Amino acid sequence: ARMFDEIIIRQDRNLRGKSDDEIIALLVKGIQEVDPAKKFTVMKKEEEAIRHAIGTAPKGAFVVLCSDVVPDALELVLKLKEQDEQVPFSKEDIPNRNKELVG
Repeated sequence: ARMFDEIIIRQDRNLRGKSDDEIIALLVKGIQEVDPAKKFTVMKKEEEAIRHAIGTAPKGAFVVLCSDVVPDALELVLKLKEQDEQVPFSKEDIPNRNKELVG
Protein backbone atom coordinates (compact mmCIF):
# COMPACT_ATOMS: atom_id res chain seq x y z
CA ALA A 1 0.00 0.00 0.00
CA ARG A 2 2.89 2.39 0.67
CA MET A 3 4.11 2.52 -2.92
CA PHE A 4 0.80 3.65 -4.46
CA ASP A 5 -0.75 7.13 -4.46
CA GLU A 6 -4.22 5.64 -4.65
CA ILE A 7 -5.62 2.11 -4.52
CA ILE A 8 -8.72 0.99 -6.37
CA ILE A 9 -10.19 -2.18 -4.92
CA ARG A 10 -12.25 -4.24 -7.30
CA GLN A 11 -13.91 -7.59 -6.88
CA ASP A 12 -12.29 -10.75 -8.25
CA ARG A 13 -14.46 -13.19 -10.15
CA ASN A 14 -13.12 -15.98 -7.94
CA LEU A 15 -14.19 -15.14 -4.38
CA ARG A 16 -12.36 -18.15 -2.88
CA GLY A 17 -15.31 -19.07 -0.68
CA LYS A 18 -15.77 -15.58 0.78
CA SER A 19 -18.45 -12.97 0.18
CA ASP A 20 -17.84 -9.71 -1.71
CA ASP A 21 -18.01 -7.77 1.53
CA GLU A 22 -15.55 -10.06 3.36
CA ILE A 23 -12.87 -9.70 0.71
CA ILE A 24 -13.29 -5.94 0.48
CA ALA A 25 -13.16 -5.63 4.28
CA LEU A 26 -9.92 -7.66 4.41
CA LEU A 27 -8.29 -5.50 1.74
CA VAL A 28 -9.39 -2.24 3.38
CA LYS A 29 -8.13 -3.48 6.76
CA GLY A 30 -4.73 -4.33 5.25
CA ILE A 31 -4.43 -0.95 3.53
CA GLN A 32 -5.38 0.95 6.68
CA GLU A 33 -2.94 -1.03 8.83
CA VAL A 34 -0.09 0.00 6.53
CA ASP A 35 -1.24 3.58 5.84
CA PRO A 36 -4.41 4.87 7.54
CA ALA A 37 -4.38 7.99 5.33
CA LYS A 38 -4.06 6.09 2.03
CA LYS A 39 -6.70 7.09 -0.51
CA PHE A 40 -8.71 4.12 -1.74
CA THR A 41 -11.84 3.56 -3.80
CA VAL A 42 -14.00 0.43 -3.92
CA MET A 43 -15.55 -0.63 -7.21
CA LYS A 44 -17.28 -3.97 -7.62
CA LYS A 45 -16.57 -4.49 -11.34
CA GLU A 46 -13.13 -4.79 -12.90
CA GLU A 47 -14.10 -2.90 -16.06
CA GLU A 48 -15.39 0.02 -14.00
CA ALA A 49 -12.19 0.03 -11.93
CA ILE A 50 -9.93 -0.01 -15.01
CA ARG A 51 -11.89 2.79 -16.69
CA HIS A 52 -11.72 4.83 -13.48
CA ALA A 53 -7.98 4.25 -12.99
CA ILE A 54 -7.07 5.18 -16.55
CA GLY A 55 -9.59 8.01 -16.76
CA THR A 56 -8.47 9.74 -13.56
CA ALA A 57 -4.72 9.10 -13.71
CA PRO A 58 -2.64 12.20 -14.42
CA LYS A 59 -0.79 12.33 -17.74
CA GLY A 60 2.36 10.21 -17.53
CA ALA A 61 1.16 8.27 -14.48
CA PHE A 62 2.16 4.64 -13.98
CA VAL A 63 -1.01 2.57 -13.49
CA VAL A 64 -0.70 -0.96 -12.05
CA LEU A 65 -3.52 -3.40 -12.80
CA CYS A 66 -3.88 -6.69 -10.94
CA SER A 67 -6.42 -8.79 -12.81
CA ASP A 68 -7.65 -12.32 -12.32
CA VAL A 69 -8.67 -12.44 -16.00
CA VAL A 70 -5.70 -10.87 -17.77
CA PRO A 71 -6.94 -11.26 -21.39
CA ASP A 72 -10.15 -9.32 -20.61
CA ALA A 73 -8.25 -6.56 -18.81
CA LEU A 74 -5.68 -6.29 -21.59
CA GLU A 75 -8.40 -6.10 -24.24
CA LEU A 76 -10.06 -3.20 -22.38
CA VAL A 77 -6.77 -1.35 -21.86
CA LEU A 78 -5.92 -1.66 -25.57
CA LYS A 79 -9.42 -0.45 -26.51
CA LEU A 80 -9.09 2.58 -24.22
CA LYS A 81 -5.62 3.32 -25.61
CA GLU A 82 -6.96 3.19 -29.16
CA GLN A 83 -9.80 5.57 -28.27
CA ASP A 84 -7.36 7.96 -26.62
CA GLU A 85 -5.17 8.03 -29.72
CA GLN A 86 -8.06 9.05 -31.98
CA VAL A 87 -7.85 12.81 -31.81
CA PRO A 88 -10.42 14.64 -33.94
CA PHE A 89 -9.19 17.56 -36.02
CA SER A 90 -10.43 19.74 -38.86
CA LYS A 91 -8.74 21.37 -41.85
CA GLU A 92 -8.37 24.55 -39.82
CA ASP A 93 -6.11 22.69 -37.39
CA ILE A 94 -3.55 21.98 -40.12
CA PRO A 95 -0.75 24.58 -40.05
CA ASN A 96 0.12 26.35 -43.30
CA ARG A 97 -2.79 24.77 -45.13
CA ASN A 98 -3.39 27.92 -47.21
CA LYS A 99 0.23 28.41 -48.28
CA GLU A 100 1.25 27.43 -51.76
CA LEU A 101 3.71 24.61 -52.21
CA VAL A 102 7.12 25.74 -53.40
CA GLY A 103 8.67 23.28 -55.78
